Amino acid sequence: MYRYSAIISDGTFPFSTAVIQGDPRTCFAKASVFGFDCVQLTVRRPSDYPVDLINSVCEDFGLSVSAMATGRMCTVDNLCMGSSDEINRRKCINRLCSFADYSALIGHPAIVIGAVRGYFSDALSEESYYKQFDKSFRELSEYCEKLSVPVILEAIDHFEADAYCDPAETLQYVEEINSPILYMYLDRLHLLNEGKDIPATIRQFAGQAYQIDLSGENRCAPMASSLDYREIAKAIKESDFKGILSLEHLPKPPEDAAAESLRFIKGLLNED
Repeated sequence: MYRYSAIISDGTFPFSTAVIQGDPRTCFAKASVFGFDCVQLTVRRPSDYPVDLINSVCEDFGLSVSAMATGRMCTVDNLCMGSSDEINRRKCINRLCSFADYSALIGHPAIVIGAVRGYFSDALSEESYYKQFDKSFRELSEYCEKLSVPVILEAIDHFEADAYCDPAETLQYVEEINSPILYMYLDRLHLLNEGKDIPATIRQFAGQAYQIDLSGENRCAPMASSLDYREIAKAIKESDFKGILSLEHLPKPPEDAAAESLRFIKGLLNED
């Protein structure tokens, strides 16, 4: 059986692709009622979700935290792992390491490296970017390995980053570092935006993926998508994937789209 995670946000900022939004207790309560196993937090700082509160709602609703999306560090605070500005890069890594400390206190959810990697334009050159990003990623990996906190590098698209957009390149880089806490991460929308054959890519790479995000085009719910989700589900079942299936799409329509999406995906995977 797979584990299913709902992307949540606390409702204090505009965020269109958290399937459940509101205060933590409300989000966890809904996720539990809908049938999710875990949630992924959308975070800017560890203080966004106090440790005691998260541990309390996890226990109350029988859920865990699967991962923490860190993109707001970049979009709000302009922190970038590949920045040629060493002060900026250092602040970014210090913040990410603080999330590792936080993760160790709430059940060791993974740290997502997506938009926080930044663009080539954040560095003096493409060469400088890769050098700075590599330094950052290795420093973070070394720190997280001591705490047994997973780090997942997202195969992103060129709308959100310039580096590690191709799943093969992403996996190769993760394997080169050779740390037991490092994984790749697939997102159906990013694969679509990069022109990938989604079922074929899932069959090829899902066995090495920690997590797969599911949504339709333009982040609509899977059951509202024109994509052949039956074929996507078949590819997941035929792969060696044993990770987390997360829902990251518009919270409506319909109301409580997360609940309907979960039923739809579980039905396709014969887990309803």
